[in-house]
Amino acid sequence: MSHEPPQWRARHPDRDQLRAETRGLAECVRDQLLALFPEDQIRGIYLTGSAVKPWDSPLDYVPEVSDVDIHVSFRDDSAWRQHLDTVPRALEMQAAIEACFENRCPRALHRPRPQLLVLNKLMAERPGFVYSPQSTVVVLHGEAYPQDDYSDPDTIRRHNAADLVDRAEFVQRVPLLAVDRLWTYSRDLLSQLTWRISPVGPLALHLSGLDTEHAWTLNRTRVTAALRDLALHDLADAYTAFYLAGWDYFLSGFADTTACRAAILAGTQVLAEGANFGRQWIGANSGIQ
Repeated sequence: MSHEPPQWRARHPDRDQLRAETRGLAECVRDQLLALFPEDQIRGIYLTGSAVKPWDSPLDYVPEVSDVDIHVSFRDDSAWRQHLDTVPRALEMQAAIEACFENRCPRALHRPRPQLLVLNKLMAERPGFVYSPQSTVVVLHGEAYPQDDYSDPDTIRRHNAADLVDRAEFVQRVPLLAVDRLWTYSRDLLSQLTWRISPVGPLALHLSGLDTEHAWTLNRTRVTAALRDLALHDLADAYTAFYLAGWDYFLSGFADTTACRAAILAGTQVLAEGANFGRQWIGANSGIQ
């Protein structure tokens, strides 16, 4: 596999329009949240992740495969339950977001795949959660995104290493999940892999000694290059293969099941390589408290 980053080519949709559509979707999510909740209950709504970072190569965003990460923070930790914790209301909001996006982007090149996370819930359930660097966040509404404290990187790395090991547990479930997902049904499995795979590169870089904020600021093109600089070639190869196969799958209109299988295979390799690296770090740093 070439170590040069892949290039945007004529077969790829226009980057500016793709990015505008991700922003349009995020604004639709924001608008529906503000329609559901009194404005004073919401501390902030934020767009973060790959939709915000530079797109230097096709690795940095894959339409309808990459998540469009939207975070919402409420002033009261339980406030989200008022409107987002029942099936009817969640489905009503889903329908409203769809209608908003179709109206906002009537000739869209893709339908972005949102991932809405309630920060209050995330912080309660995930010890060691670290906020994204502010440079990778767009404030859609409300207060500035929180500035995290990165002054104890070894504590963060302990959580990172455990996270890498935990993510790979899903690989054991993949064979029985994959064997009967024929044709386009395999797209569901790809979706279950995507959110697990995306952070593996920055997690590995942080364990390798990169500054916390720097590791999480890099887009995937630069993450992959940094992995190669650290001689983590197998992880870099699998990371690259996952996103390029995802592009092939999208460009086929999700008809090329061979591309989907290639993405699933590469994704499981990413998770396995990440877990191995996490275990190595844990073994080498067992004395760090």
